[in-house]
Amino acid sequence: MFSQFQALIIHSDKQINNQIKEYLDQKDYICNQVIQYIDLQNYYDNHNYDCVIIEDNFPRIKTKDFIVQTKLKSQPIIIALSDTLSSDYLESLLNAGADDYLTVPYTLKDLDAKIQSVYKNGILRPRQIYRFKDIVLDTTARTCSCHAKPLNLTKNEFKLLTILISHPYQPFTISYLFEQVWGSSIYEDGTSIPALLSNLIMKLRIANNEDEYIKRFGKDSYKMAF
Repeated sequence: MFSQFQALIIHSDKQINNQIKEYLDQKDYICNQVIQYIDLQNYYDNHNYDCVIIEDNFPRIKTKDFIVQTKLKSQPIIIALSDTLSSDYLESLLNAGADDYLTVPYTLKDLDAKIQSVYKNGILRPRQIYRFKDIVLDTTARTCSCHAKPLNLTKNEFKLLTILISHPYQPFTISYLFEQVWGSSIYEDGTSIPALLSNLIMKLRIANNEDEYIKRFGKDSYKMAF
């Protein structure tokens, strides 16, 4: 199934790295290995991969920043390997753009199953990725980054940004946005959307205070800011 499937294994434990490679080789993956930080230059900088498997505490790599940069560079499947059980931390890896994770102990069969599951899910639900300035929003993985920094958006903030970024030239009224976010305009109060927008704009500003992303248009409409 994965003949010619290019995978990069980033793990500082040589034995574990080799075990992963040997197992995936048997599944017809084509694997490159990064065991030391210096190996990144040879096997990452000028290459694109179908899958990246990364140890979350690899020396000198800031994992979440690396995941964001990798997703900006291309759209590989990213599986994070972690020895922590913190749900908040693991969720932060997903928010940065990881497609899934495995926690220690795990089997190599589990790893292959994770990759296949994400791959099949992507085939069934083609990735919808929106880009505006330095915002990257992935509605399939439900991740968003700005200025190469992951954004921790609420469900409604994500919905709101998706509406705006999917039609960046079009202004939307407060009433329309309320209906799209909450499913009905019956209880629209004129303040909920501005408050939600204020929180969203603040998060974008924290990520990059040098640019404007959303602006008011007319009396009661908003759109992306060019």
